[in-house]
Amino acid sequence: MKRITGSKFYFLFVVLLLVQSGCIKKTISLPPNERLLPAKDATRAELLQALVDRSSQIESLQAAQLYLDLTQGSAKSGVLDQYRQTRGVIVVERPCHIRIQVQAPVVLTTVATMVSDCKKYWLSIPYPGSKFGEADVNAPIKPTTSLTNLRPALFLEGLFVDVRAYVIDPNVKFSLDEEVQGRHSYYVFTVTDITNAGPFAEVLQRIWIDRTDLRVARKQVFGKDGALQTDAQYQNYQEIGGISFPQDIVIERPLEAVKVKITMSMDNLKLNEKVDPSVWDLARPEGAENIELTPR
Repeated sequence: MKRITGSKFYFLFVVLLLVQSGCIKKTISLPPNERLLPAKDATRAELLQALVDRSSQIESLQAAQLYLDLTQGSAKSGVLDQYRQTRGVIVVERPCHIRIQVQAPVVLTTVATMVSDCKKYWLSIPYPGSKFGEADVNAPIKPTTSLTNLRPALFLEGLFVDVRAYVIDPNVKFSLDEEVQGRHSYYVFTVTDITNAGPFAEVLQRIWIDRTDLRVARKQVFGKDGALQTDAQYQNYQEIGGISFPQDIVIERPLEAVKVKITMSMDNLKLNEKVDPSVWDLARPEGAENIELTPR
């Protein structure tokens, strides 16, 4: 058995004194505003069923008054266009019909109108000078920073969370993890296409559920090679006809270098009411200049 030498004994004695005096360990009580918010518990099955139920709750949406903060461009492009507190109107008939009208502040003249069905979309920009264009909904993006880069998918993917196609696909896997950001803890579903197993499995979506209220707080949609397509965040849920819907939605589309914040006027929001078919008509104005919406 080895004996403890004088120097080692002295070192251990000093360490014990430091521990007793609190020089090594210190217990700090965090103030309430720095502690994690209370978190609710739910099982994987309960959370997934709630997502499935949410997916089919809304068939149509009509927002007669909302506010848009739109940023187009990035530091990489060197150009940044901003539209602050712009008024807007959105009408959606799922799965793929949408009309969005952007209005200038105060005077409320129309800046741009976009209408889309499942195959094509049309864009009208009346000022400066009348311009009109049409393209396939899956058309590639032009390398420019302008309203012509707005795509129907920006709004259709950002406004709604829909997992119905995934839960019935045997090649799609749902995995559940927990994450903490700031004072919030989250359940995070990762939706993965396992058609190509191993390292080539593709992440399709990540859905963040805030444990303070078990509502969807964020949705990330990924494209090929893991590129982030849509990053949408949802806040300030309100009840509309028994359906919980966020008043504030922030949608980022890195590929188009677009960020849109939508603030709904809940008094003017209609869910699941019949949409007038004439809403989907957008005629080319006489003499309008053609807009090239796709790169040549």
